[in-house]
Amino acid sequence: MEKRKSGFTMVELIVVMTIILILAGLITGAAQKAKQRAMVAQAKAMISGLETALGMFQADEGDYPPSGIDKLYSALTSTANLATYGLSTVNWAGPYMNFKQGDVNASNQIVDSWSHPYTYNKPGADHTGTGGPNNTTYLDIWSNGPDNVSGNADDATNWSR
Repeated sequence: MEKRKSGFTMVELIVVMTIILILAGLITGAAQKAKQRAMVAQAKAMISGLETALGMFQADEGDYPPSGIDKLYSALTSTANLATYGLSTVNWAGPYMNFKQGDVNASNQIVDSWSHPYTYNKPGADHTGTGGPNNTTYLDIWSNGPDNVSGNADDATNWSR
C-alpha cells in the first residue's frame, strides 16, 4: 500500500478559489447598492435642508430667492446679490445654511452626491400627475440622480419623498 502525501489537490484548490470569488462578487454587488442608496439619501437630506433654509429666508425677507441654484446659494450665504434679485438686506439674518466642501462647485452651484448641480425653481410646477402635491405656489428643488437625466425614477425631489 502506497502512502498518500498530505495536502490539497489542484481540483480542491480551484473549487475553494471559485467559491471565494463568487462570495466576493456577491458582497461587492451588495456594497455598491448600499452606497447608491446612501448617496440618494444624502441628496434627499440636502433637499430637505435647503427647504428649511429657504423657509427661514422667506420668513425674514418676505419672499424666496429667484430661480437658479447659483442664486439660491448666493441668497442663503450672503447679502451681496440680494438687491439685484429685488430683495432687501435689512431683514437678512443669515447665513441660512452652511455648506461643506464638495457641496458647492466652482460656479457657486449647490451640487448633489454625483457632483451634478441641483435644480431650483420658483415657483414650483404642478406635480399632481406625477404622484406629488400641487406645487404651483411652492418651490421645486431636485437632483437628477446618478444618471443626470431629469424625470427618471432615480431623481431626488422635494415633491416626492
